[in-house]
Amino acid sequence: MATIGERVKFALDHYERGEFLAALEHACNAVDVTSQKYYGAPTSQRSLYKKIVKEYHWLIESMALGGINLDDTIFENFPIREGVKKAILKPTFGDLMYHVVRCSLVHSDTLTKGFSFTDDNHFEFGKNHLVLPNKVTLGMIAIAIFCPANVGEKVQRNYWIGMFGNQLIVEDFWGKEEVARHIATKNAGPRITFTNMAFE
Repeated sequence: MATIGERVKFALDHYERGEFLAALEHACNAVDVTSQKYYGAPTSQRSLYKKIVKEYHWLIESMALGGINLDDTIFENFPIREGVKKAILKPTFGDLMYHVVRCSLVHSDTLTKGFSFTDDNHFEFGKNHLVLPNKVTLGMIAIAIFCPANVGEKVQRNYWIGMFGNQLIVEDFWGKEEVARHIATKNAGPRITFTNMAFE
């Protein structure tokens, strides 16, 4: 089985080549295993995956989403009906990243219809339609890099991740959440909350 360090390496390799969905799949797997380590669970679990994504909203916002307030934004425009026992009519970002992204990429070769990513920084919100920036992948990779549970992970020294103009050598920053939080706080701007997105 691949280590978290190897999964981060694979994700960054694919991202560099513009293979964003492949990068995202490896990033999601790295987060899945990271959540298991972080919460001391014997196996990975859906609830823990969503929990760690929520805990690191601040990092994903900073890395990828230009100030969208993930804590309070509910994506009512994109209810989740596929792959769940009961429809999730008011999904959180964690719900989307687990059911729509992680499960779609692991169990099939496409994302749920209407959900996609784009190369630039714009967002699209419509009825059963949601487009997010590809940088979300970097936000997910960053969770695996900076989470304290991953102190001691290894990757070659030529791998780095950018954060507000800082090129952080991954090997030097495993588990150093305080560094990422300092950079994110220093560069924080206004946060925007999207509400009532249940489009008719």
